[in-house]
Amino acid sequence: MVTDRIVLALDAHGGDFGPQVTIPAALDVLSIHSNLEILLCGISEDILPVLNKITSEQAPKHCIDRLATIEANHALTPDARPVAALRRGKGSSLWLALEQVANGRAHACVSAGSTAAILALGVKLLGMLPGIERPALMSRVPSASGHTNLLDLGANLHVSAYQLVQFAIMGSVACPLDGLSGAPKVALLNVGHEDSKGDAVVKEAHAMLKELPINYTGFIEGHDIFAGKADVAVCDGFSGNLIIKSGEGLATMIFRHINMAMNRGWFAKAGAFFLRKSLQDTLERFEPSKHNGAPLLGLRGVVVKSHGNADREALGHAIREAVVEAERQVPQLIESMINDFSIEVGL
Repeated sequence: MVTDRIVLALDAHGGDFGPQVTIPAALDVLSIHSNLEILLCGISEDILPVLNKITSEQAPKHCIDRLATIEANHALTPDARPVAALRRGKGSSLWLALEQVANGRAHACVSAGSTAAILALGVKLLGMLPGIERPALMSRVPSASGHTNLLDLGANLHVSAYQLVQFAIMGSVACPLDGLSGAPKVALLNVGHEDSKGDAVVKEAHAMLKELPINYTGFIEGHDIFAGKADVAVCDGFSGNLIIKSGEGLATMIFRHINMAMNRGWFAKAGAFFLRKSLQDTLERFEPSKHNGAPLLGLRGVVVKSHGNADREALGHAIREAVVEAERQVPQLIESMINDFSIEVGL
């Protein structure tokens, strides 16, 4: 985004910990982005005690001055369903955060609230980009070559071939460019690499993607995601959600067992002393909190979903992800590419 100022709307009550995490995380990001302002959407009686405590601890004034509050009259529950969000969402902290983007007051929105509620209210308040049928959640998965961007993560459990193609286009646009030479490699998740494998939907999407001028490399299997054989891996939300949560669970288990091994007796502790720094640097790449923040692609504005159980550091990563999405003007880039490909993908 060609601007000297970025404004982000933050749902203060989203997630398991509410203002106790959202406010400190917001101040952390404000301290490293001097051109950022944050609109904290929430209930003042819950926000002010946290803000006052932080102020009393001498939080940098230049950060406090770039943090404004927008009064909400209630907060949606962490498990709010779409119908409940649409019926009772108006005036909530999530509604107000999305509304700031819809009315042009903010460039992006971040919430750790209910995924279903964010989807429902995001579509209602922001609307879909022309040519996009459904929004898709995308996140970075650690891989041998760095990261693989995976979408959809659960916004759409059942998809058509056209929607998989739309996800591929959106992922290609939104894929971070750091370290990439040329266009991102886009692949379609399947049960095998051969053209004969897979169901009718995947085969149809595969045939359409081969005709598009994106860097489509064909089918990949689940293990190829972690091997880094694609920059963008495309799948339905059911498969994507299983992959991302299984990967996080596996990483947590490995961390726990390594920690147990390093504390198993004197010799193990001595060896761990010399290896600790190398192990920490390596394992940090696989820490789930380091990859928190999934952009909801396909909406007319930038919306980033954080894990509901995100701590201060993890939520800070989600906020920074929103800043990057806003700076790159990702929705506008997606709309431009969809317009270019509209004839080919039959939208």
